Formats: sequence, C-alpha cells, structure tokens
Amino acid sequence: MEPSAQEIVTAMQEAVKANPSLKSKFNACVEFQLTGSDSFQLDVSKSGKDKPDLVVIASLEVFHKLLNKKLTPQQAFMQGKLKIKGKMGLAMKLTLILNATRKVLQKNHSKL
Repeated sequence: MEPSAQEIVTAMQEAVKANPSLKSKFNACVEFQLTGSDSFQLDVSKSGKDKPDLVVIASLEVFHKLLNKKLTPQQAFMQGKLKIKGKMGLAMKLTLILNATRKVLQKNHSKL
C-alpha cells in the first residue's frame, strides 16, 4: 500500500531531522504541492526560512513513482509530470531528499 500524502510529509520531516548533513547539502526551503492534497513546506536550510526557494508541483501518484524509483525527478520534469518553480539547481538536488525520505518510509513500514 502506498503512503498517504501525510505519511510522506512526516517521513520527509523525520529524514531532515535524522540527517543534519542534508541541511548543508541542500540549504533551502521547499514547498511541495501534491495535487489533490494540501501543499506543505519542508525547511532543509541551515538558518530557517519562511519563503520557499523551490516549489515542486506533482500528483501524489507521480510522487509515489519517485519514491519507488520508477521515475527520477529529471524524467518526471522532462515528461511534464513534475513542475518546478524557483532555483533549478535545487531541483537537481531533490534526489537527496527523496533518498532520505525513502529510507524513513521503509524503516517505518518495517515496524508495522
């Protein structure tokens, strides 16, 4: 069973807390807009930011494919399934967050 949008958000927040190195590698605030769900911000910055540096727009289905490695962020963008607003350099680093989130989701799923 695929994780809900809320489970993904929670896993992303846990991943950022568990991996302080993400803040130095990414250093930005990202807003995720999952169509059919609420948008949420993820602060992966060293100093804490209010305004997003990057906005990522995708469906929950596409997000599941990204987390399951059936699609890369670059492929999704090129196919028009993922829209990006903001710093394109940060979008190239989105895989860092997805990998950390995937690990948290796997760990949480194995506990069930």
